[in-house]
Amino acid sequence: MSANELLLWMSARRQGSWQQFRTAVEELHVADSDGDPQGGAEEDTADQYALPLYQALRLNLQRLGHAEFFAGAGGSDWRVAPPSLAATQHSRGWLGVVAGARSPRLLQRLKDAAASIEIETLSPPACPDQLRIVASDPRTLAGIAQRAGLLLQHDAPAAILMSLPPVDDPAVRRQTDLPFGADWRIEQFSASDLGWRAATRDEALSTSVGLFRFSLRHQRHVLLCSRGAASRVPGQVGKYILLRRRRRGVLRYGAVQRRLSVPASCRPPFLVERALILCSGLPPSYEAGSGVTGVLHYSDVSEAISGLVAALLRQELR
Repeated sequence: MSANELLLWMSARRQGSWQQFRTAVEELHVADSDGDPQGGAEEDTADQYALPLYQALRLNLQRLGHAEFFAGAGGSDWRVAPPSLAATQHSRGWLGVVAGARSPRLLQRLKDAAASIEIETLSPPACPDQLRIVASDPRTLAGIAQRAGLLLQHDAPAAILMSLPPVDDPAVRRQTDLPFGADWRIEQFSASDLGWRAATRDEALSTSVGLFRFSLRHQRHVLLCSRGAASRVPGQVGKYILLRRRRRGVLRYGAVQRRLSVPASCRPPFLVERALILCSGLPPSYEAGSGVTGVLHYSDVSEAISGLVAALLRQELR
């Protein structure tokens, strides 16, 4: 069985609990692992294949826009997204990426609606098949979406990015207290080598600005600490706040290749990454490096989209 069956099951259920998701993964024989949704999932894992497969499936479903988990799931642990066609200008014309819920009937409607236009089917590891339609103009994609019964997302990558606050927006942070107790494993993120190192609670209390990770069993808190005060932030957001404070640039853009590259330990926050993935319909490729982290390459990214990403992450393109 594959991730395709998992997405079909999710589409039929529409929403559910984390345990239901885990049970479905196991019953479909997609994976066979134990774990906790928050403690086991590393948003900043350099190599997705280092994760248990059920976690890679969860993260990929979310990054590809097929489903939302936890905070974005509207009160459930997960919720499948409405069937949509995400359109964007592409090097070959206009690209439509099929995202969200799907069923055999919907896939047949899509095939009939596309008629003579080829639907490209790509199969990335630990992902449902990615369906792409390339057309000469956006009206063709709009017509296909209407006939197939799909929502049409115009210029989807830009629409997502323009709805997001920059990483240093104060609304992203939530003030909190530092966890107390000797059992916590404490790590600090280094802006120089882009990895985590062992740290102490005293370092978190005394640092001028630092990003710390507190782990205990299935609990994990990522905190931005400054002179005794602490704020809870998403891990990837906190990294880019720290990188800006340290004036460390990590984004690289190749205009000829239309490729945006970042260190794998500094992958963008979920919605920023979703926008980048919708530029091509494919997850980033991973290139192993000789240092602490490898590199993620996002393909078919225009200069305009790269500029929006850089602005949100408070980075300069190089």
